[in-house]
Amino acid sequence: VGQASDDPVQSQNDPSPVIETTVQLPSAADTELRHIRYFIAVAELKSFTRASERLKVSQPTLSHQIKQLESRLGTVLFHRFARSAELTSAGQVFKAHCERILQELDAGVRAVADLEGLVRGTLRMAVFHSFATSLLGPVLASFALQYPGVHVTARLLPRLDMERDLRSGGLDLAIAYVSEDTEHIDAEILFEEELILIVGRSHSLATRGNIRMRSLAELDLVLLTQEFAARQYLDRFFAKEKLMARIVLEMNAVEPILSTIRDAPLGTVLPAGVIGRRSGLHPIRLVQPTPKRSVAILWRREAYRSAAATRMAEMIRAAYRVEGKVK
Repeated sequence: VGQASDDPVQSQNDPSPVIETTVQLPSAADTELRHIRYFIAVAELKSFTRASERLKVSQPTLSHQIKQLESRLGTVLFHRFARSAELTSAGQVFKAHCERILQELDAGVRAVADLEGLVRGTLRMAVFHSFATSLLGPVLASFALQYPGVHVTARLLPRLDMERDLRSGGLDLAIAYVSEDTEHIDAEILFEEELILIVGRSHSLATRGNIRMRSLAELDLVLLTQEFAARQYLDRFFAKEKLMARIVLEMNAVEPILSTIRDAPLGTVLPAGVIGRRSGLHPIRLVQPTPKRSVAILWRREAYRSAAATRMAEMIRAAYRVEGKVK
């Protein structure tokens, strides 16, 4: 905003008026945290109506706050339609920065909470799909008993969802089978585990000790869906060997797969740890090659690690070290 000087005296040597120009740009202080949370809610849900329901504010209030934010930024953040809202180019750029702000704020809140040690707080983690037969159950139970003030949420997720939630700050750590490394995730290897063929007691291969990997193409298989790392490994193998797999069913959880094959002439390929002490199932080792997967603790690179997450990781390492799987 340009404003002429209010000094009526001008230099006799300079007949031109003196002009002072001040350009006002929106500062970080002009944008409140409330605006950012409201903006992110609309961006994620792509709807002012659904966002107002999530935020528990009226839609007119939400719309007013977003318009106020747009006014302060001097740009439109959403294309508004009758039933939806889509981010503009400016909105997409702004969203990336807002997500980082909220991640850092959340990390700051947890860091302050850590000053009280493990007396209180939250821990959000994800676990791999063979969790039920792993050592993690006893570890979680022990953690809950030792630190009752820390609320732990453990979710069973595919690897890709784990990585997404770690990057967004929705998870503190994850236990997963390692697939391809990424620039955003650090993988701390715990141990290696083989993939095996599992069949029911009535299957024609129930007496076999091992079979070649290529022989899988001759079997009717029930496999995990394609978002799982174990399935991705198999898909890459079949593609490399130019084989066509006979996949008769796909499921996104281990338990229903094992239940399905137990009394049917079907097989599945899963990490060796999933079979545990289950009856009615026969493990068959795969050879030439023997497929192995590494299990790791996953962290978001360069992110703050809370006291609760650090302690949980220590207990997990110790459990697998006692088992002899971690050196």
